[in-house]
Amino acid sequence: VNVGFIALIIIFQPEVRRFLLGIGNTKISLAFKSLIANLGFRYKEEKSVDLDAICEACASMSQDKVGALILLTQENNLNEIIETGVTINAVISKPLIENIFFKNTPLHDGALIINNGRITAAACILPVSKRTDLPQSYGLRHRAALGLAEKSDALIIVISEETGKISIAKSDNIKH
Repeated sequence: VNVGFIALIIIFQPEVRRFLLGIGNTKISLAFKSLIANLGFRYKEEKSVDLDAICEACASMSQDKVGALILLTQENNLNEIIETGVTINAVISKPLIENIFFKNTPLHDGALIINNGRITAAACILPVSKRTDLPQSYGLRHRAALGLAEKSDALIIVISEETGKISIAKSDNIKH
């Protein structure tokens, strides 16, 4: 029985993970957070994100048709994804974002993760969406953005290398 239980967890690991992520986004978790806050525990204060630098970098890269994948974390813990890349822990700036995604640099492939107002990591690997209803024009960046948007509450910015179009993926949706 014990071996069977462990085997079920291993076999259904993606479903178990999806279930646990779903629990983390419910009203129950919000009630639990408020209960902990009422007991006197404080969450780490989140720093504001420099949206101007991100927007300026995205506009510049879009104009130059430089492909990019930028992830803005929300509530979900994405440490598994952060660990797949290179830790940076830097202040958000337009030149740094542009330099990371400049062609033929070591960090240009993969996603840039912004967490708590700082660039946390680059060259991170995202899960790819398994949806079959996506247009053929979507490349790997768009499919990776949707793959993470399906599993977390993160906001993902995609810049197409071919067209320069900027898209935003959030909760199972992608907008151009």
